[in-house]
This record gives sequence, C-alpha cells and structure tokens, in this order.
Amino acid sequence: MALEIRPGLPDDADGIADVHVRTWQHAYRGLMPQDILDSLDVGQRADRWRRILAGADVDGRGSTWVAVEDGAVIGFSTCGAARDEGPPRPRELYALYLAPERHGSGAAGPLIHATVGQDPAYLWVLTGNARAIAFYEKAGFALDGAVKRDDRGVMVLEELRMVR
Repeated sequence: MALEIRPGLPDDADGIADVHVRTWQHAYRGLMPQDILDSLDVGQRADRWRRILAGADVDGRGSTWVAVEDGAVIGFSTCGAARDEGPPRPRELYALYLAPERHGSGAAGPLIHATVGQDPAYLWVLTGNARAIAFYEKAGFALDGAVKRDDRGVMVLEELRMVR
C-alpha cells in the first residue's frame, strides 16, 4: 500500500467529503453538539468540495492536497493566504484531516509537508482537540494565546491559534 500525496482534483470530492465528515464526527465528539455532528451530510460536502476543487468556490488563495492509498482518499489538507485581519504569518493551514482509522499511521506528516512544508504558517484548532494540538506541536507549531470564537448560528466554536 503505497501512499501518494498529490494535488486534489474534482474527482477526489467524494473521498475528501467522506474523510471530512467522518473525521469531524470522530474528532469533535464531545467538543461539539452531537446533533450537529450527526447531521453532517457527505453528499452536500462532496458538492461543495467539487466546486472548491474546480475553482468555482475559492477566491484563488487556497490549494488542496490529498493522501491516496490504493486509489482511495484517506486524508486531505488545504492552505492558502491568511484569512484573518493582522495575521501572525502570511500563510494559513485551513484544514488537515485524516480518516479516523488512519490516525497515528504517519500519513498526516507528508500531507502537512506538501501543504505548507517548513514555511512559517498558522492555523486554528478547536479548543479541547488535544490530539490535533499534539500533532501540530510535533510539526513545529505552538499555541500563541490567541482565541477566536466562531459563531455559526446554531453553535459557537472556540478555536486556539497555533503559529510556526
């Protein structure tokens, strides 16, 4: 089973959406309302990812990479220009998700390397997501004390900023 890391394509949308939803449901259990996690829809997420990967739903700032094994998407990462006012770094890691059954497999390291390499960057991680914080610390990121509250109407998420 050779791991391939490559730029994401519109044909990867279903696999990315599956990983995205399953990882949220696994990693954010107990950190977000369960009814929100249960309501996540792979089909809707796939439609959005198809638009993103085709360039129709992105403002030109981001790039998405996928980890593929035996023809199946097992993870993805996305980065681009900083989206915050007064960012600590010009590049932001928007997302990095690995299928729950692949956590700890070593596949996330090549994904983060493809996405941001060793360059200065920053990211936001959900408060309480200790596994992600530990992973990002190993990749050279550190919590800098900044906190963001993301009001999504049905819930408010608190995120911590990590900077490298």
